[in-house]
Amino acid sequence: MVSEKINRRNFITKAGAALASTLLPWHYLAGDPVKSTVWEIEGKAGPAVPELFDAIGGLQSILKKDPALSTIILKPNLCLPHKSSLGTTTSIELMDSICEYLIAEGVKKIIITDHTLQHADSFQQHEIVQLGKKYPPVKVILANEQRLYQPVSSNGKVLKEVEILKLIPRADLLLNLATAKHHTATHVTLAIKNLMGLIWDRSAFHTEMDLAQAIADLTLVIKPQLNIIDTSRVLLNGGPTGPGPIINENRLFASTDILAVDSIVAARYNFGGKSLSPKEIPHLRATYQAGIGEIDHENINLQKLKA
Repeated sequence: MVSEKINRRNFITKAGAALASTLLPWHYLAGDPVKSTVWEIEGKAGPAVPELFDAIGGLQSILKKDPALSTIILKPNLCLPHKSSLGTTTSIELMDSICEYLIAEGVKKIIITDHTLQHADSFQQHEIVQLGKKYPPVKVILANEQRLYQPVSSNGKVLKEVEILKLIPRADLLLNLATAKHHTATHVTLAIKNLMGLIWDRSAFHTEMDLAQAIADLTLVIKPQLNIIDTSRVLLNGGPTGPGPIINENRLFASTDILAVDSIVAARYNFGGKSLSPKEIPHLRATYQAGIGEIDHENINLQKLKA
């Protein structure tokens, strides 16, 4: 029994170290080096995606390996088998455009994945899942089985160990592709909250820990190199499942700083019928206190682009 515990502890420690070395946070790629940069791109996803990558210095600014030899994970919000028009999932337009861009850049292996809230069978005809048939380099994995996860350690305040998707430390790039919507438990679900789709036991966050702190602690473990928030359709209320009032916009927000982009978007829209500052949203405040990213707008370099 003692031997089994030691082996498990060693495995968790090694897995955590591998994850940390693989997913380095790429802050300050452009703009004022003393500030976090958030790009706001107005326009449809098709032209907006290459415009964004041009702004950050191209794919190679965040991918330090030959694209043809790389594995890239795309993490949308694919919690429900809803069409994009309902505003509960990342839009098919953004996902399609990201896939097109990466393939044009020579990427040969793209994995779209999420831990969905419903059985995988209900997603088989979903728009995003169909991208696996449209593009040969794209594989869709609905990560709803525990065997797909591995335990890693965390030095968070409440999160000490968590089972994350095994694919993460093996990938060369993680793109966090969130949608912007209201959430009854956390006020908003944006880029930070979207990371919960990469862990196995989400219920423990709600029942065994302080939810806001646990979400913040997760940013110490999983660090996407780029975070894009899709605001083509913003679900203002009734989230996370909807239905609710929706604002339709042709707009993307992106940053290598996961908190900075959440901070800008959280303040831009009137989620839940309330106008809250980012520091009034518990999991954003806790993330800032953990030293992950920037929350104060005066310290964020907002660059507006048109596609």
